[in-house]
Amino acid sequence: MPSNFFENPTLFRTALEELPVGVYIVDRDQRIRFWNHVAERIVGHPSHEVVGRLCAGHIVEICDHHGRILWGDNSPVTATLRDGQPRQITAFCLHKLGHRVAVRIRSRAIPGSADTIEGAIILFEETTEEQDKPAEPSLYGCLDAVTGVPCHRLTRAVLQEWIAGMEESHRSFGVLRIRVLELDEFRSKHGPHSAVPFMKTTAHTLRHSLGTENFLGRWGEDEFIALLPSANPVATAASAETVWSLVSHSEVRWWGDSFPVQAVVTHTMAQPGLTLDQLLNGLEPAHASAAGRAFHAQSGA
Repeated sequence: MPSNFFENPTLFRTALEELPVGVYIVDRDQRIRFWNHVAERIVGHPSHEVVGRLCAGHIVEICDHHGRILWGDNSPVTATLRDGQPRQITAFCLHKLGHRVAVRIRSRAIPGSADTIEGAIILFEETTEEQDKPAEPSLYGCLDAVTGVPCHRLTRAVLQEWIAGMEESHRSFGVLRIRVLELDEFRSKHGPHSAVPFMKTTAHTLRHSLGTENFLGRWGEDEFIALLPSANPVATAASAETVWSLVSHSEVRWWGDSFPVQAVVTHTMAQPGLTLDQLLNGLEPAHASAAGRAFHAQSGA
């Protein structure tokens, strides 16, 4: 290593740029002073859009799995700047395109002179990177062209296979049905392709809110199906609530305006002896509230 490395700020900056995690640095006022390339990729904002701006708001807006925005004392950056203690949390940041991304965030104080805190350095990385890897070659032609998840035909085949396998294993599994609301009205106002960003944003958010062991596929024009192999009724209900919260805290930007994504998430347990039609009937959102809140549908109801 060159002898002048530790005396050259430019080399330190280059080292931060080359780290394989997102890095940004804020001053005492939480104004962003540095933003590396990985941060650009994860959040979608290039450095020239964020450096010099306050990190609060859409730049690094984060929420928990209930969709609660982490402001003030609940923000790891604010807490670290206040007491100098490091923080580490897992949360969901808002991508520039409107979907939610699961990230692990670590904040560390930057000490100044006379026991002061000059700012904070924040490192963050995606927690579901494996879900964004290229699909297996055998799946090409079976993926939905809009969202990149398995198409309806493949999703139906997987669901039928899981139902058949359940008869042998006698093990049930959880099923979520996610329907994006009010897209017919949006299409009528803005054209038939205007709903595409809503489906893309919802797919991105779902991929980051569901574990890698779960299956996600396109079901209908405005719908997705998720299969949870190791879930029990309580875990399935909790997953439905988490999915609904995160999808409902996503947004789509259309010609300069932001539109919140509205969805209804129904859930049930697939039990041995249940047919595909019975399972799907149990997932019909006939009793969902107007707000699109997740509700429990009894299997075979």
